[in-house]
Amino acid sequence: MIDEAPMPLSRERPPPSSAGRVAIALVEDDPHFCLFLESMLEASPRHRVIATANSAAEALAWDAAVQPHVLLVDVGLPDRSGAELVADLVARHPAALVLMLTAETDAAIVLQAIQGGASGYILKGGREEEILGAIDDALAGGAPMSPSIARKVLGLMRGPGNVKPAVKSGGAALAILTERESNLLERVAAGAGDKEIAEALGLSRSTVKNALLVIYQKWRVRSRTEAAVKFTRLTEG
Repeated sequence: MIDEAPMPLSRERPPPSSAGRVAIALVEDDPHFCLFLESMLEASPRHRVIATANSAAEALAWDAAVQPHVLLVDVGLPDRSGAELVADLVARHPAALVLMLTAETDAAIVLQAIQGGASGYILKGGREEEILGAIDDALAGGAPMSPSIARKVLGLMRGPGNVKPAVKSGGAALAILTERESNLLERVAAGAGDKEIAEALGLSRSTVKNALLVIYQKWRVRSRTEAAVKFTRLTEG
């Protein structure tokens, strides 16, 4: 049974002693869910928690020595929206991936987090293997997001009046893509995985992954989801 007494959430830890373990920082104000995440991650041979915070302010006050590979950020923080916090965290930890933790599927909030640099969404209430799988998927270049959330985000992007004027004139951004990159992105935006794309285009999965990395650099985006959202905006604007 979990002790009902509140526990201090904001703390930093020494780096993991085991080489190769993924360093993870948590920004979560629910002490019980934070404890669940910590226990799960510490029990995994692939992951380790190096810092926790229960508010945006505490996360932004971490010592410079805190250098996570992955940040798990709750959307509903007490002092600031987690979706708003993403851009600041990305600026402070440019090498880290940010994954949002949420019990909601509000497409506008999801889109705000993606535009800020989030690489995916993890729904609270998921099984341990689903949460760990989402982290590993992001580290492998994927963009973990439940199908229901992905559909809502694309629906928001395709809805009338939701494309900003500055994005409508996106010919230059599309012009810098090769034909193969455009074909690849079209399938990414439709929700296809690397294996599916590779088979459709007659490529290896490694070629697809490398092509995506090139696209990220060209468009200055950080994730598969961000690239898909941008492609949808440009082609349907």
